[in-house]
Amino acid sequence: MRAEVNKFREPNLSKSLWPVLICLIGALTAIRIGPIGGVVFFVGYVWLAVVSFPLAAMLYILAAPFPIGLVLHHHKFYVADFMAIVLALKLFKDHLHEGLRGLIDTFLPTPFRWPILFVLLLSVLSLAGSLSRLGTVIKILEYIEFFVVMVAVFRQAGNDQRVWNRYFTALFIVVSAVALYGLYQFLFQLGPIYNIVDGHHVRATGFFGQPNPFGAFSEETFPLAVALLTLGPRYLRRGWLVAATTLTALGAVESYSRGSWVADAAAVFFMLVLILITKPQLAKQFAWYSIGIPILMFVTIFLLGKTNLTHYAVSSPVHKNTAERLRSTVTAVIHPQGHFDTNQRLLIWKSAIQAIRQHPLLGVGLGNFHLFIQHHPPKGLAAVPPMAHNLYLEWGADLGVGGIIAALWLEWSWIRHAVSLVRQKTTAMPEYWYAALVGAFGSVVAFIVHNWVDFLIDQGVIVPLLIALAVIAVGYDHYRKRQAF
Repeated sequence: MRAEVNKFREPNLSKSLWPVLICLIGALTAIRIGPIGGVVFFVGYVWLAVVSFPLAAMLYILAAPFPIGLVLHHHKFYVADFMAIVLALKLFKDHLHEGLRGLIDTFLPTPFRWPILFVLLLSVLSLAGSLSRLGTVIKILEYIEFFVVMVAVFRQAGNDQRVWNRYFTALFIVVSAVALYGLYQFLFQLGPIYNIVDGHHVRATGFFGQPNPFGAFSEETFPLAVALLTLGPRYLRRGWLVAATTLTALGAVESYSRGSWVADAAAVFFMLVLILITKPQLAKQFAWYSIGIPILMFVTIFLLGKTNLTHYAVSSPVHKNTAERLRSTVTAVIHPQGHFDTNQRLLIWKSAIQAIRQHPLLGVGLGNFHLFIQHHPPKGLAAVPPMAHNLYLEWGADLGVGGIIAALWLEWSWIRHAVSLVRQKTTAMPEYWYAALVGAFGSVVAFIVHNWVDFLIDQGVIVPLLIALAVIAVGYDHYRKRQAF
């Protein structure tokens, strides 16, 4: 493997230790004295970004799923948002000497450049008809953080396996930890009554507040983990990666999110097709793990669902068990009126279509569909949703018809470049990058499929997708420049 020259030097551990300790002190102080602890934390984080940019990026991955922050003007600002600002300024400073072209290449990778710019242009134009201009501005900044800044941050690792191993390790650690916390919620019914499953348990939510984002966080990580485990170099095939892959599958299952289940099934299917086309000798091993582990987790959750560890939980026979929920994933499509969740989504989608018809050019403003449906609730709607439960209709309502085009264009750019890289460079590509790119492709597929029934561009849940996009962008950079991995 050809190393990136001076891209990332191994950080001096003694130099990294002090800023990490300051970050830790700040985090602990914030528990008792929030503002002072926050200031101390970010002093340490700025220092860390200077002495070890990869370590600072790892800390972002670890912090992103936790809703630590503050609320200003009814909008949440997380610690991870401020960390992204620090990382953006560091990147800007490091590449300023390259001029405008260098900054564009840094923050807007070629394969996704034009669709991203199209989304941002539509978002700015939507301010003209926005139902909440402040809300739209905040959403624009959030999209810049995700699709511009953080993809650029992870992409700076180039083809350095050492740095990518750290990023993947951080992701797998935090997803595994959240999955274990979700299991604790499930077992002891630590959640609202409307999330009850199997009578004495609840759908896991982690720290996301809702089961679907929790499921998506695990579901979009699973393809990366199982690909590295089964397709990557031998040194990755260790017990810890098997455990991480198992726990990511557990997180998706215990969420009881039908969208997550279908999304990962689709991801595994299309990954298997791609492997059969490029490296058929690896297909059997991949199939064993990618299909066997989720089945094992379904069986585990089904059996655990028969327990009652709370001894005081109210049993609800109305709520389905694991097998019935799995069966209803199919029947909800065939008979949507017979399923409350599906019926509610149909009402929400009808409202989104109404918004598109009334505001076809500029939309109601990025992030403002929830305000539209609040003022125009369809008959039979149980509660005002925070979004349209569909990426394409959400962007169509928020940005006009162009938003639907932007969503399809953006996703097509992800898929097209991931597939073409794997197919065209299979023989020249090291095992590590073949596995990473196939896993990134799977994460993208999972995101696309799940977002037909949910809208999952939000803090924390989006991190696996951003890492996958950075992997694809790095692969494209090396393919375009005809460099060896």
